[in-house]
Amino acid sequence: MTWFIIWLLVVLCFGMLVHGLLVPGRFYQYPFFAAGIFLTFVLPQLPGLANSRFIPEAALIKTLIFSFFCLAMCGIGWRFGMRSKTLKDHAFSEPHLLLAAAFLSLVGAYFFFKFGRLPDEERLRGILTGTAVAYLFFAKLLTYGFALALLCFARRASIPALCIILFDTLFYLERIVIAGRRGETAEFCLLIALAFWFQKRWAAPRIAVVGGLVFSIVGLLGAGEYREATYYEQQGWGAVANIDLAANWNRMLKEGGSEMTNAVVAIDHVDQSQVLDFGIEHWNSLVFSYVPAQLVGTDFKRSLIIDMAPIYGKFYFPGIGSTSTGMADAFASFWYFGCLKFFLVAYLMGRLYDSALRGNTASQIIYMLSAVPSILVVSHFTNEIVIAWVHMAVFLVPALYYARVTNYVAPPNLGNIRLG
Repeated sequence: MTWFIIWLLVVLCFGMLVHGLLVPGRFYQYPFFAAGIFLTFVLPQLPGLANSRFIPEAALIKTLIFSFFCLAMCGIGWRFGMRSKTLKDHAFSEPHLLLAAAFLSLVGAYFFFKFGRLPDEERLRGILTGTAVAYLFFAKLLTYGFALALLCFARRASIPALCIILFDTLFYLERIVIAGRRGETAEFCLLIALAFWFQKRWAAPRIAVVGGLVFSIVGLLGAGEYREATYYEQQGWGAVANIDLAANWNRMLKEGGSEMTNAVVAIDHVDQSQVLDFGIEHWNSLVFSYVPAQLVGTDFKRSLIIDMAPIYGKFYFPGIGSTSTGMADAFASFWYFGCLKFFLVAYLMGRLYDSALRGNTASQIIYMLSAVPSILVVSHFTNEIVIAWVHMAVFLVPALYYARVTNYVAPPNLGNIRLG
């Protein structure tokens, strides 16, 4: 029964991937993103769990069935979102967009610089806290500046836009090459690809997309050791060359992965206890992310947290740095109906994408910046995209408001633009 459901999940996953690859540009849609992270993150962990004597078969079957529902909802929700009403559009001043991009990039760069000067014990720990979290919180503004400059450059090449892009790229390269961050790598590539897709309808070659999926699997197998060699312990590139990807792959297939193990344990515990949080964890994560203990005090911040039963039970402790996947928190919120969280995410992404294709500049920017958080909905936590949208509302929306043109219809190709 276990392997039958695994194969059903494999068929659904590959069906969504093939559907995305059939038409150029369709692989920029959220169902392809969701299927891609299932292929490169979820599926490789399952054979080891299916063959493990320490994982109850019933618990694994629950997780597999629920994961199937969640992936299916990514496709169904997208369909409904693409049929919805187009979002309201605005015209934007290109010079003002570039000024906003430059300002956001400089602020983000400053906080990246401050983060890099922190002591190693604060900057290199497994779970960041305190000042390190605050610096990275504001460093995210560099990503917004990068996205705005990319969209302007994709529409019309200009020296100011190119300078901002090159400046921001230097910081991305440090995070990608030295720190070995998979999220930043995916973000960097997707921002560039989506900007030119929305503005020029230039789609990446299918072979490059397939290569990106293969590279994602390589990242799953070797990112931890790569990061240890180049960032944490700074052992040098010789240590990178010694990473045994084949051995890591065989170990993954034999033993499974920690993330899906966490998901199995959490889903089984919640199903047996029938103690659901009904989405309270989303509030707690927002408090954790956006209420600064340095300003309001630790006691006040803790007072905002709503107590909940642990999703793992008393005697299970997940590894530091591992996640429980979005499937676990969705199940913990609404039992099997929690798959509707994935429907909602896909629906909202579909609305954004449909409006973006119709030339809505704000939707283009938000979809570009939502691509990676929407992927993390599967691999990390369903609230990842909500946290990202709140951050955009605080920092990106004022920039767009500054660049908005009111009561004026711009002539084509003159400064005032409706990008798209």
